[in-house]
Amino acid sequence: MKNAYPEKLMVPYQRTKVEMGKVVAYLKNADIPVEVKRSTYIVFRNESANGKSGVNNNFGGIQVDSTRWPAKYDHLITGVVSKAENGTGKGRLFAAFASPESFLEMLADRLKDRGIFVGGNTYRVVKAHVDTPEELALIYKREWVTGNEDAIPTETEQNNFLSMYSQAAKLFT
Repeated sequence: MKNAYPEKLMVPYQRTKVEMGKVVAYLKNADIPVEVKRSTYIVFRNESANGKSGVNNNFGGIQVDSTRWPAKYDHLITGVVSKAENGTGKGRLFAAFASPESFLEMLADRLKDRGIFVGGNTYRVVKAHVDTPEELALIYKREWVTGNEDAIPTETEQNNFLSMYSQAAKLFT
């Protein structure tokens, strides 16, 4: 397996958690557009089981066993963790972060760059302008979760996403 960050230390796996209040406080103070804050909040909750499931402060499964991320993230990635992937059980290399905040910085920037927020323009899997929270739920499933332009969220996934969007709209104005 290729390590895209051979200059970074290999660090032992450590399960990490963060209170959602800390995530909300970071996002409220972050210098990013409101809709990106909302999207980051939702994706963080989905990907991390509400902050309860991180790998060395990596709460989104950011992997480093293929190619490097853009250089602007090099300072955020503090190490490399070898761990079996949850879905497949296959050994993978994951980025380690110094803090939940450094992970959130990268997550928010990735979502912004990929247009995965209301008002965004996506381009990787589907070329689309995201106009509504309902469209965002669909785009999230297609662009971020599956990489499949035909993927459709289940009714439960859609309802959960929209509920989190409603919460995010109250938190980030």
